[in-house]
Amino acid sequence: MSRLIKYHKTLTIMLVVTFLSLMNTSNIKPRDIFSFPHFDKIVHFLMYFTMAFFLMFEYYLHHKHRITHIVQILIIPLFWGAAMELAQLILTENRAAEWWDMLANSLGVIAAYFVVYIFRRNKIITYLILFPFNKKQPIA
Repeated sequence: MSRLIKYHKTLTIMLVVTFLSLMNTSNIKPRDIFSFPHFDKIVHFLMYFTMAFFLMFEYYLHHKHRITHIVQILIIPLFWGAAMELAQLILTENRAAEWWDMLANSLGVIAAYFVVYIFRRNKIITYLILFPFNKKQPIA
C-alpha cells in the first residue's frame, strides 16, 4: 500500500494511458483533433515520455535521492507499452496493435531517460527545479 501512495503520480498516469489506449475511438474523427499524418505517434511518444519521467522522478524522491537502477526501472513503461498494444489487439474491436506505436512508446521512454540524465548533470536545474529536495547538492 505504501508503494501505491509513493508512486501515485506514476500510477495515475498509467491509468490515464490505459484508458486512452483502450477507449473506443471510432467516434473521434481525425479532423476534429489535428489533421496531420502520424499525430497519434506524437501522442504515444508524449504519453510514455511523461510516464517514464514521473516514474524516474518518484523513484528518485522515495529512494534516498539516488538514481541507481534507473535503467532497470525503465523496463516498467516499456513493458506497459507492449502490454497496451497487446491489449488493443485482444480486448478491443476498433483498435489495432502497431509496431510504430510501440516504437513511439519506446522512444518516449528513452527520451525521458536522457532528459532526466541531462537535468541531473546540470547543477542549477538539479538544485532549483527538478530535485529541490536534495539539500546536499551545492549550486556552483
